[in-house]
Amino acid sequence: MSTEFHVAPTEPAAPKRHSLRWLWWLIGIVVVLAVLVVVADIAIRAYAEGQAESEIESQLPDTVQGDVDVQIGGFSFLGQLLSGSFGEVQLDAPELTVNGVPISAHVVARDVPTDLSQPVGDIEAAVSLDQDAVNGIVELPGDATLGLDDGGVSYEGTVTIFGLELGYRVTGEVTASGTDVVIQPQNATLTQGSNDVDVDLGSILGGLTKDPITVCVAQYLPQGAEVDSLEISDGRATAHLTARDFVLSEDSLRTLGTCP
Repeated sequence: MSTEFHVAPTEPAAPKRHSLRWLWWLIGIVVVLAVLVVVADIAIRAYAEGQAESEIESQLPDTVQGDVDVQIGGFSFLGQLLSGSFGEVQLDAPELTVNGVPISAHVVARDVPTDLSQPVGDIEAAVSLDQDAVNGIVELPGDATLGLDDGGVSYEGTVTIFGLELGYRVTGEVTASGTDVVIQPQNATLTQGSNDVDVDLGSILGGLTKDPITVCVAQYLPQGAEVDSLEISDGRATAHLTARDFVLSEDSLRTLGTCP
């Protein structure tokens, strides 16, 4: 005779609710910590930007006046701070005066060390001036005044021939390299008085376009900064500047270039 044994089926154990509860608590804690880190990063970044603005403004030369806005780029300010270098820092100064000349400036500095006694890897800047400001810098022969046209320049003045005053207008191109801005005259026309004198007008006009006009701008730039290019629009000039291995110290910011 055989005996049969029947094993009653067992029901699966109910999930442990407290285990899931701890998991959700853990996820919540991680999220809160992440938010706190982000908030702290933003707050410390904003504080550092304010400190940098005050520091830079205090180190500007006496001939430079105005406010500077600083923005520190990069994903994590704290991570960059710990690494000892910021990937990109932008400086904006929309209302500066340099030696009494009003300008606006936008500066992008890359590989900026936290130790400002060390050089910055690369600096690019765009400095913009209106026509009046340009005329405050550029000295033209005689009583000529400079005009900024779309893509080029022009200047007007007068010459005296045999006691008669002749008005002229010269158009030309402008280029920049290093610390020099060069105006290359191309065409000249007499605007007044040409009917009152019997002279060779061709020789007069040729003389007006013979020689380029070179303007040194080193005294407006920190020593070591150079002009890469110059962009001319109607009534405005924008100089694109570069500097390599430049130290953002009080001495370097206060030391301007010199012209021969």
